[in-house]
Amino acid sequence: MEKRAAFDSKQWNMGITLALWTILCAVCMGFMMYVALHKSIVIADEAPGQLALSVAGGQAEAGGNDRELHFRGQSEMQGALRIPLAQNISAENVVVENRYLDQELWIYIEGADESYYETNEITGDLAPVVSGYCDGQRGGVILKLQMDGVWEYYSTLEYGSLASGMGADRSMLISFRDPHEMYRQIVVIDPMGGGSEEGSLYRGYAEKTLALQIAQAIPEKLKQEEIRLYFTRQEDVEVPEEARLRLAEALDADLYIRIEAGEDEDTSRYGVAGFYNQEYFIPEVGNVELADALTRNVTIASSNRAEGIFPAEEDSILMRLKVPAAQISVGYLTNEEEAALLGRESYREKLAQGIVNAIVELYQRGETNQGDRE
Repeated sequence: MEKRAAFDSKQWNMGITLALWTILCAVCMGFMMYVALHKSIVIADEAPGQLALSVAGGQAEAGGNDRELHFRGQSEMQGALRIPLAQNISAENVVVENRYLDQELWIYIEGADESYYETNEITGDLAPVVSGYCDGQRGGVILKLQMDGVWEYYSTLEYGSLASGMGADRSMLISFRDPHEMYRQIVVIDPMGGGSEEGSLYRGYAEKTLALQIAQAIPEKLKQEEIRLYFTRQEDVEVPEEARLRLAEALDADLYIRIEAGEDEDTSRYGVAGFYNQEYFIPEVGNVELADALTRNVTIASSNRAEGIFPAEEDSILMRLKVPAAQISVGYLTNEEEAALLGRESYREKLAQGIVNAIVELYQRGETNQGDRE
């Protein structure tokens, strides 16, 4: 009897083990199926060196060889768009770019044909979509969606039955959200100049280049995931002042930071200076507070001299902004020693760290004020 009881117990344990392994395998298979049907696609901000989108050579005007896309609204797809894809398209064939400065979403599809989008519709929530065009490129197409503002996007590729409801073998689902729903603080970084607008040019150093290099060093130093950075430019291109203003307005930015360098007939003049709009008052964290935090933190980080903070000139972009905005002048190119410092990467890294320290300081101050009000 004891042997039979032991045998029954062993059989019971084996049955339990087998059942658990069966459940585990089913869960794993389900997860693998889900991943296979929902393959994420990275959406990059507009930046130099984008693999596929660089063939476009910049934004083209609507019309010409562009073909208008077809849309069909679906009320049940709030906050999302579904884009049909031909059967031969995989995630590796798709590059998506958030061109937020132009309020556009570009989707490059390698191996796709323009004729496919003459008969296949983009469906979903069309509320933020202004227009859409298909632009044929070497080896594929770019779908250009003009949006009504700046959005954050998340994209997945769907296969099989998930896409078949729209008559396609596969599709791409793009979800969009207001940046303020995802981040506690929105910061616009504005490196001056670009393209033909070089700014100060002394001893081989161009102000536009130094400002961009400092701006490019900022993201890797900012560890606060609740702060989102947007840039008026990320390469040496000319950006109209109206486009810079439009970005700040569309985002309703919490902070707007312009990076410049100084020049003066007095070549002995040197140091860090902040500038602000004295005619537009913002309670709590405003223009003066931002200029002060930038000047103080950049001076400390670079071990330089602070000249102080000053009202902006009447023709400054700061005078047209209605969000907390300031300009940080990181030094004088007309001063031989300071120009040499600005030409060093290690020194520009310190300047970038000072800007980051100011952003974090104001973010934490804002969080404290909000907590006090609550």
